[in-house]
Formats: sequence, C-alpha cells, structure tokens
Amino acid sequence: MTPVADFQTQFAAAMNVLANGLPSSAHVFVSSVPDVYQLWQLFHNNLAAELVWSAAGICQSLLSPYNTDADRQAVRDRESAFNQVLANVCSQYTFCRFDGNATFDYKFSASDVSPLDYFHPSLAGQAKLASITWAESWWGGS
Repeated sequence: MTPVADFQTQFAAAMNVLANGLPSSAHVFVSSVPDVYQLWQLFHNNLAAELVWSAAGICQSLLSPYNTDADRQAVRDRESAFNQVLANVCSQYTFCRFDGNATFDYKFSASDVSPLDYFHPSLAGQAKLASITWAESWWGGS
C-alpha cells in the first residue's frame, strides 16, 4: 500500500499544479476513498467473489483469504488516513471541496457491486455514488 506521506506529497503536488493552471473560476471536487472493507464484509463467504479476487489479484492487501482481521483493519485505517489527507490538502484551496467522507461512509449493498469483479460499483451502485457525490459537490447544493 502507498505510504500516507507519499500519498500526501503526490496529492498536494497535483493540487498545486491545478492551483497554478486552472482558470480562476474553476472548481475542484474531491471524493473520499470508499470503504473497501465493506466488500470483504459482503462477499467473504461468496465463493465466486473469492475466486475472482484471487485470480485477478484484486486488492490483495484487503481481500486475500489469507489476511487476518488485523491486516484488513490496517487497510481500512490507511484508507481513513488517505481521506484525512484529501480533506486537509483540499481545505488549503478555496476552489476545492471535499465530500466530507460521504463516499467512505456510504453503506453499500451487494447489488451496488458489480458481479464481474466484486470490486467496482454496478450500474445501480454508480448511480447511488453519483447521487451522493453530487449532493456534496459545488453543484449539488451542499
């Protein structure tokens, strides 16, 4: 997993590029990283999901069947740290709005996840996430 310091350095550098290159009227919206631990909670007893995760090497730091609860919690803690970085760096720019962890806090259901990889949102999940992030964005009125 990416170290938090590296994530912060890279995100701050990207925001600096935007700050120096965007028109003064531009706005940036930053969505939090979703709580991927929920995938494991929903599908860890689903043989198809476990086979896809393993065969495709999807997020093995969290979804490998060989991980312990402590391993999974470490990934969740890292996601929380990433989201704090996103919030902190975004708050340094008047043109930036963070979603306040709305995406991370969203409790999705199995139908919100694609059965192709048991990782990415399904069409229904994409629609729900779009609604959540729109409400938190510059344009949604939050």
